[in-house]
Amino acid sequence: GEMCQTMIPYQHFIVWIILVINAPEWSFSSSCGYETCPKPKDGMINVHFVPHTHNDVGWLKTVDQYYYGSRNDIQRAGVQYILDSVVDALLKDPERRFIYVESAFFWRWWGEQTEEKKEAVKNLVEEGRLEFIGGGWSMNDEAAAHYTAIIDNMSYGIKFFSDNFGKCGRPRVSWQIDPFGHSREQANIFAKMGFDGLFFGRLDYADKEKRMKDKTMEMIWKGDPDEKSSTSDLFTGALFHAYSPPPGFCFDSLCQDVLMDDPRMEDFNMDKKVAEFVNYTLFQASSYATDNLIMTMGEDFTYQNANMWFKNMDKLKNFLNTNQDTHKINVMYSTPSCYLKSLHSSNKTWTVKSDDFFPYASDPHAYWTGYFTSRPALKGMIRQANSLLQACKQIHSRHGTTGDKALETAKRSVAVNQHHDAVTGTAKQHVTDDYALRLHNGMTACRKVMSDGLQNELGMGCSFDDYCPMLNISQCAFTEQRLAFSILVYNPLANNVSSFIRIPVKNKHVYRVLNHENYEVETQLVPLPDQVLRIPGRLSRAKYELVFFADNIPGLGSKLYKFEHVSNEEINLEVERIEDTVILGNSHLKMEMNKKGILKRIKTKTSDIHLIQEFAYYKGAVGDNTEFVKRASGAYIFRPKGNIAIPVGEPQSATFIKGNLVHEVHQKFNEWTSQVIRLYRGHKHLELEWIIGPLPSLQHNMPGSEVISRYRTDIDSGDLFKTDSNGRFMIKRQRNHRPTWDLNLTEPVSANYYPVVSRMSIEDSNSVSKQKKQVWVMTDRAEGGTSLQSGEMELMLHRRLFNDDGFGVGEALNETAFGKGLVVRGKHKLLLCEEDCEIASRRIAEKELMKPVIFFGEYCSNLRESTTSVELPADIKLLTMEKWSEESVLVRLENIKISGDPTKVDLDGLFPGRTIASTVETTLDGNLPISELKKLEWKPSDLKRKVIEGSTTDISSVDLKPKQIRSYLVKLS
Repeated sequence: GEMCQTMIPYQHFIVWIILVINAPEWSFSSSCGYETCPKPKDGMINVHFVPHTHNDVGWLKTVDQYYYGSRNDIQRAGVQYILDSVVDALLKDPERRFIYVESAFFWRWWGEQTEEKKEAVKNLVEEGRLEFIGGGWSMNDEAAAHYTAIIDNMSYGIKFFSDNFGKCGRPRVSWQIDPFGHSREQANIFAKMGFDGLFFGRLDYADKEKRMKDKTMEMIWKGDPDEKSSTSDLFTGALFHAYSPPPGFCFDSLCQDVLMDDPRMEDFNMDKKVAEFVNYTLFQASSYATDNLIMTMGEDFTYQNANMWFKNMDKLKNFLNTNQDTHKINVMYSTPSCYLKSLHSSNKTWTVKSDDFFPYASDPHAYWTGYFTSRPALKGMIRQANSLLQACKQIHSRHGTTGDKALETAKRSVAVNQHHDAVTGTAKQHVTDDYALRLHNGMTACRKVMSDGLQNELGMGCSFDDYCPMLNISQCAFTEQRLAFSILVYNPLANNVSSFIRIPVKNKHVYRVLNHENYEVETQLVPLPDQVLRIPGRLSRAKYELVFFADNIPGLGSKLYKFEHVSNEEINLEVERIEDTVILGNSHLKMEMNKKGILKRIKTKTSDIHLIQEFAYYKGAVGDNTEFVKRASGAYIFRPKGNIAIPVGEPQSATFIKGNLVHEVHQKFNEWTSQVIRLYRGHKHLELEWIIGPLPSLQHNMPGSEVISRYRTDIDSGDLFKTDSNGRFMIKRQRNHRPTWDLNLTEPVSANYYPVVSRMSIEDSNSVSKQKKQVWVMTDRAEGGTSLQSGEMELMLHRRLFNDDGFGVGEALNETAFGKGLVVRGKHKLLLCEEDCEIASRRIAEKELMKPVIFFGEYCSNLRESTTSVELPADIKLLTMEKWSEESVLVRLENIKISGDPTKVDLDGLFPGRTIASTVETTLDGNLPISELKKLEWKPSDLKRKVIEGSTTDISSVDLKPKQIRSYLVKLS
């Protein structure tokens, strides 16, 4: 495990482990940390008041509007005033405590403070009175976010706190109080970052009911159930009242509650309020396993007037503490980490959880599974920006300086979009527009960093300053307006890769592509489907794409090409209407279309599967949300009317194109559904590129459309299927079933929807042999998916609704662009196999995620080849290469195998031509050397003692076990 891979000689380990178990009272320094926690009293209920504020980095207002407190007509919220007010209140009384979570806001505020104020705040942090908890740039969503972006979001925030506040600024507890369901990979990531625990606010109403009854609201969550050591274990607690204070005890300018404690006053209410509070405390205590309780004293954007809170909490606390003989309640100002410490000291044994917390239902008819798909264009753009950012950091790590403004803009734009109202698609439209603008600015900044860096590396007179962000709709002014130009293709994978590149052109003329040695590479001209030409807002005269094969692009390197228009002679394109059965194939795969143009069957060398792909749509339920059964389908909630999907029907037209590089089938189903199915030469998978929209526009209170792509096969999968967790490992799902409670099936479709971030699969569940027929679908963005019948998979692609679902956003999910319903274009990849394809599907998903980055430049004859070339072992993924400080580069390596022996990696190979001077292994977030990590040890009910492993001392050669990610700060000499 990662926790103990340090440089300490082996014999010291044993002593160290015993110390930790027997003496959990460690702390980072004499001041902050668990040492400063208030001491609970025996024989009493200890109430931990945790003053906090929940600050969305964008939701009903943009992140800037929230910070400054503008647009208070939408929501009264100004984060700058919250932080001002809280710091003043803390300085007045040393007993008071406060926690702050979202570093995106704190960073802005910090930059505006005077040196004196900064000293005072540092002092509060060092005394443990202001504590940073969670600490990501945003409190990220867990359903639709990709693990690479989650790691970046957390690391960026923790780095800010560590750089400015040292060890005391490093959060020890994660705080996911608002995300709508919780993923196992998120728990794994937190554990590997060295967090001691996680608290969250939302879990399924039935799950919560059962846990309250059994007193299992707190547990040990296994982030990776296969891991033998405890390094992926995370102590996890579900909060009692989401993240709100007890009802009647919200002492904020946004609330009405107040304590009137002078008995001479007419409205004296202290006796009533105390009785209310005592009752509530006993009610909460009956659901928890120890005599310590956490009370979250705060809400969304509270504490603009912190004095109101502290003044009233002081009164309540002082009254109960002077009357402890009567009520047996001890009230303390505390923090989540101090509460965690009190649980740890109780020495209890905790139950173990090894699945996840999806899907989340807040009542029998409110399943929060719509947001798995909501705003698919934003979700797609976030995935692309994340991918580009990884490539950008690689190039920057070779030449750039730390604090590069362009790169920082890009990092912040991707991090803020992992927020639980951004990538989820649950913010207001004007806020979504702001998120998209930030992504656009971040991507533009990244492309500039990359083109400068690459030109600098190639050291020739050719420039590659142009890029075409609209290639997804086959639009590129640069290529359309020139008869000749140069192309640079950068490969962000740390392995040699070959790729098909598509360049939009205007005419069906003769073109050629030459490599840097002036050899012609293979090309094929393909017509664009009408549906692409008709995408609203498309400003392009391109009617064709020239496909060329870019082979053997070196890892972290590039290849250069010259594109030339040879002659105006029109070439004859073989486009045929499908009127009979058509079979298109390559060396691995054959696909059969029936005469209507529907995909019917796929054969590989070993398999023959009947597979029909079709489109359908649900009508979203309509209601005024006044009671459970009147819940509308909306941005958060998926609630299909009548639980039936209406088929879109067979294609109205279908044509096919055969070629040397790619075979294509162009299908048009109706005015808002079309698709291109592609089979590239040498590929073992099919590509299905869909276009959905503009979906029909209807009046308020009319049921909108929720469109799915469905794959029906003759595989006997029963009620089982698998979905990925944040783009990493697969989790088994069973229809109409929950592993830890009896499911009352009130929403038969929606209750079976799960988040699909990168892939989903079904397999033959009855086959005894090793040869299990399987179908895998890989996505290019997060989507909701399920299997509602044996042999079937469906993924939701797009939603357009005309009612709000009543969970706060206050708008219908009705996206428009260019005066029409929003059109979205995306891709599925389909893989068939008989051996276990978890790794094969992961590789396809990784290639889709980290696809080559393309730059264009004016025609340039003296093209040079890139000298950089990196080749890691096939199972090793370069997760991160990022300049971390002036002298060090952060490298994260991941072994994508799920079983087997460790793989050895030579770090030197990542830095061709450079020498490594030193390496330090760190926690996953990159901010703490593994040798300095100390974690609380817990007693899970399935107690397995940890196996201690030393770490190699060789600075450049490292071993990675299957599933392992290791992080290193590398200094180059």
